[in-house]
Amino acid sequence: EKKNMKIAILSANLGNFDKPVDPVVQKTKHEVVFHRFTDKNFSPITGLTPRLQYRIHKLFGWQMFPNYDVYIWLDGSMSFTRPDCVDWFLEQLGDNDIAFFKHPNRNSIKEEVEHIEQKLKENSKYIVPRYKNGLHREFYDFITQKGYEDKSLYASTSFIYRNNDKVQTFMNMWWLWQSRYYTVDQLAQTYSAEHCKKSLLLKVKTIEEDLFKIPYLSLVSHH
Repeated sequence: EKKNMKIAILSANLGNFDKPVDPVVQKTKHEVVFHRFTDKNFSPITGLTPRLQYRIHKLFGWQMFPNYDVYIWLDGSMSFTRPDCVDWFLEQLGDNDIAFFKHPNRNSIKEEVEHIEQKLKENSKYIVPRYKNGLHREFYDFITQKGYEDKSLYASTSFIYRNNDKVQTFMNMWWLWQSRYYTVDQLAQTYSAEHCKKSLLLKVKTIEEDLFKIPYLSLVSHH
């Protein structure tokens, strides 16, 4: 990037779900601000589970924390432990609108749906409380009826995006589908991104590295 930019690193920890770890101070020419949303600065909304409310910050940080050029999202379980992480993420973004990691374990929405359904059958302690409504199949049936080519799956743990109209439209669409079907957020993320690539020419970069194995992201808490 030629010009100095205002960059916001955003995270959230609602209901003390994770043990918060602040990112290491970044050494970069850009202006970097870190903000964590908590129950204290974003009180619970009636009718929303903490898990769904958490996604408001994830998708609408650009609206809640405005006037930044670029945003980096970090799930509460992840943090930056090196001072060059922001610059690395900016390299991944390049001249694109948004950059996502490829899902480290699965390659399509169908595979993720089947994975969740299998975990529900196995009574997984992690999966059952979050996805017991089993609406993943309903969402998958809907998108396949629309002729969707199910050839990709993004990870939603951490990503970087520009503050522009295309990205904002994408975020609104992502929220629409995941809130309506209360599904695993990367299902709606992937579907919405692929749709916006065609309809809006949204420039999406796929980061091929495994997000859990690169030195720029560190798992700081386990669910």
